[in-house]
Amino acid sequence: MNTDTGSAHTDERVLRIDYDDSGAHVEDSVFRSIMATLPTGVSVITTLDEKGRPKGLTCSAVCSVSARPPLLLACLDNRSTVLTAILARGGFVVNVLRERGEGVSNLFASRGGDRFGVTPWRPSPATGLPWIERHAIAHADCRLAGAVRAGDHTVLVGAVVDGTAHQGLSTPLMYWRSQYGTWPAQPDEASAAITLAAEG
Repeated sequence: MNTDTGSAHTDERVLRIDYDDSGAHVEDSVFRSIMATLPTGVSVITTLDEKGRPKGLTCSAVCSVSARPPLLLACLDNRSTVLTAILARGGFVVNVLRERGEGVSNLFASRGGDRFGVTPWRPSPATGLPWIERHAIAHADCRLAGAVRAGDHTVLVGAVVDGTAHQGLSTPLMYWRSQYGTWPAQPDEASAAITLAAEG
């Protein structure tokens, strides 16, 4: 889920993955159905354009990359005007939506409407980029560390310079097979064991 497409952009600072896509590969519908089985959190990626106007879009392709240094990634459509603004600004904020954030997600996934006119936001403490605090269970304020163009999307790598994560306040908004949901509120011993094993 990643929308808000505008004019195509080119930026010589963006690395590109060379891949010959003329060979055999699955149909788009098969690929989408496979990826839809992966439940994800829902975030709104925000930045400021060259005139200082807030820009943002809904994105479910966000994950951690490295702990030392703290890096994360977000994947944006190559045609996105938000991507163009991020590359020019050199930074972005990942606003991880909380439960009951479907309206905000849908608003920032749409191609029209005054997104920031109806969504309260304030400048983040570290970079001054848009932070939609009221609707976020967490936020990561990022300096753009790199960008890689891969197919029709660009992978943004952000160095996290500041952020917050609310504990016990609410649960995150989830997305699975084109439907919203929430994370189970009650932890169990089995899931805790899996987490500890994964963390080594």
